[in-house]
Amino acid sequence: MLKNSIDIFPWNDNFNTGLFEIDEQHRHLVRLLNALATHVAFRSDAIQLNEIFDALTAYTVYHFTAEEAIWAEFFVEDKEYREHHAVHDRFVQRLNHLKDSQKSRPSDQVAHEALDFLARWLASHILEKDRFMAYTVLAMKQGLTLAAAKAQAHQQMSGTARTLIDIILSLYSVLSSNTLWLMRELEERNRVEEAFREQRRRLEHMARFDPLTGLPNRMLLTEYLQKIMNRVVEQHGGLALVCLDLDGFKVVNDTYGYETGDRVLIVLAERMECLLGKDGRVARLWGDEFVLVLPEVMGMDSCVPWLSKLLMIASGVVDDGRSLNLSVSLGVTLYPQREEITPSSLLRQADQALYQAKLAGKKRYHIFDMVQDHEVRGHLENLEQIRQGLDHQEFMLFYQPKVNLRSGQVIGVEALIRWNHPQRGLLLPGEFLHLIQNHSLELDLGNWVLDTALTQMESWRLQGMTWVTSVNVSGKQLQQPAFVAELTNRLAQHHHDLASCLELEVLETSALEDIAQVSGVINECMRLGVQFSIDDFGTGYSSLSYLKRLPARTLKIDQGFVQGMLQDADDLAILVGILGLANAFHKNVIAEGVETLAHGEMLLDLGCDEAQGYAIAHPMPADEIMDWVTHWQSPPSCLHRPVCSREEVSLRRQAVKDVQK
Repeated sequence: MLKNSIDIFPWNDNFNTGLFEIDEQHRHLVRLLNALATHVAFRSDAIQLNEIFDALTAYTVYHFTAEEAIWAEFFVEDKEYREHHAVHDRFVQRLNHLKDSQKSRPSDQVAHEALDFLARWLASHILEKDRFMAYTVLAMKQGLTLAAAKAQAHQQMSGTARTLIDIILSLYSVLSSNTLWLMRELEERNRVEEAFREQRRRLEHMARFDPLTGLPNRMLLTEYLQKIMNRVVEQHGGLALVCLDLDGFKVVNDTYGYETGDRVLIVLAERMECLLGKDGRVARLWGDEFVLVLPEVMGMDSCVPWLSKLLMIASGVVDDGRSLNLSVSLGVTLYPQREEITPSSLLRQADQALYQAKLAGKKRYHIFDMVQDHEVRGHLENLEQIRQGLDHQEFMLFYQPKVNLRSGQVIGVEALIRWNHPQRGLLLPGEFLHLIQNHSLELDLGNWVLDTALTQMESWRLQGMTWVTSVNVSGKQLQQPAFVAELTNRLAQHHHDLASCLELEVLETSALEDIAQVSGVINECMRLGVQFSIDDFGTGYSSLSYLKRLPARTLKIDQGFVQGMLQDADDLAILVGILGLANAFHKNVIAEGVETLAHGEMLLDLGCDEAQGYAIAHPMPADEIMDWVTHWQSPPSCLHRPVCSREEVSLRRQAVKDVQK
């Protein structure tokens, strides 16, 4: 049966002949004609078209037989009867020909042609031939002769039949062409719309479900989470969100192939759904990471039994009779929380807890720590502020002079970074450098310092100043494989030879992390003409062999020993020892943290001439350095001050010890 049907040739009372039996048969023929029209309109298959042809052929043969039996009774040996019979024969032949032509022609074309032939034949035959014969039969039944009955029938029709035929065929032509076109357009549109709806259903399913396991994906999970979180708040309930990740899953893929890995994920998904039942929800985010929503969890006490079962979920995962050595790690967070939170943030918490479980050794669960999360988020916000500060040129370099107290000569400056924070004002390095330790920003900021210092050095060179500028470099920066090449490129970008005026300071603790690599880098830089100093010397507990292997020219004594030497005999002893080591290894020494004149005088007494600190000068912007150098004078008590003898140094140490007591 066709799902749609149309009456392209609707029955009209004008088709009635007055003979009930014949009119009923004509009605049935019209129904078959409309079935053919429906086939054409909706392009049903060829099998159905054959069925229509068979039905038409069978019924017209039956109808013609019944009709001719009536005519034969009244039109004995009359030419009208013979012509009518011949018309019937030609109709059956034409119908059979059309049916057979399907073998060599498109069925759609055959159906169109058959529809047009049948419509025109039925209209003309019923309205003209059959009507005339019926009128004649009815007249003869009233007692007229055949000749008189024919004459009366002709008079009754009196030319109106031809006009009626033309009108009906004209209407049929317009109606059929428009209707068939509209029906086909409607059917095509319905087909396209249904295909579109089906495609949209598939896309929506793909967008919301994992194709491998059939589980909800992140999008659908987020929608579900929002609904259940709202329900939890309304009902004063609770839930646990668990991120689950397989341990060692990469080994399974690499060893047994991805097909085995996929089967493992499917088995795992089925086990989790079975464990949670209809009240929980399992989703697959990506790879081997799943998320589970545990319902009716009011706290960790009610959550732990679930977690214990989940830790066993991957035990004995079987693939084709083969047990795989797998375990899971779990990250857990609970809801509700003190602060409002979105589904995405809840997922992030569980994922962060999963990461901690992995770090702790896997095959365990970790509960999300809100305090730790605030610290992490605060750290990330600080990093982003530093990145923006670098982009917005909020950083600047100050320079602190280095002098030879005994001669009064300015020997150089140290470049010190400052952050001109838009809200907090000028920040010292201690307030932000620790935030970027071992982060990529440490390299970005270090490179900025080098570039800025070299540009300033060239500006001073144009003014005739050739003092050495010290720049601090981190161990991470120094250990970059391309450090020397990049430094060479930076130096080449300037017109003057700045290498001989550049000194790189590296912390002693950083230098000792990989002394072989650091020593190699220092040697390569020194071949460029760049000098090195070891900063905060004395804090890294370096042995004599380390000191021998470090090719740095200068040791910079940590300010803690310098500032404590006047009150602490141990600090003084360490300082004396460092000076002895430096002298033995032919190293230059400079002391930082000289805050008073007494510190400077003591250093000179011990044989340390070079110093920097607040007693000499505070760090200052580059444009203030020239004026400071012009007015700088070493204190009279320091100029040409003699070095104390060993005995005098021992007396000094004893005096400090006595003060300590």
